[in-house]
Amino acid sequence: MIRIKFNEEETEALRFERYHNASARVQQKMEALYLKSKGLPHSEICRICEISKTTLITYLREYQKGGIEMLKSETKYKGRLKEVKPTRMGYKHISEEVFA
Repeated sequence: MIRIKFNEEETEALRFERYHNASARVQQKMEALYLKSKGLPHSEICRICEISKTTLITYLREYQKGGIEMLKSETKYKGRLKEVKPTRMGYKHISEEVFA
């Protein structure tokens, strides 16, 4: 188990950021760390935040490495880009089938 001591100022900053950051991912990170600051066990944090233990450990290590500012940085992974292929059926043809 990763042990981190949080002071009152850090806990308050985590509490604020979990609702006031524009990024849902950052909010999730802040929520997990806020719950950690309140002494909840890792299994309970994972259940509440709906994250894996591996993800929680990643968040905790980010915090240990760079504090709240590190948690605020966006993830590097942006997902796989999908190529949209044109269909053989045009819009007019589809709408005719749907509304016929």
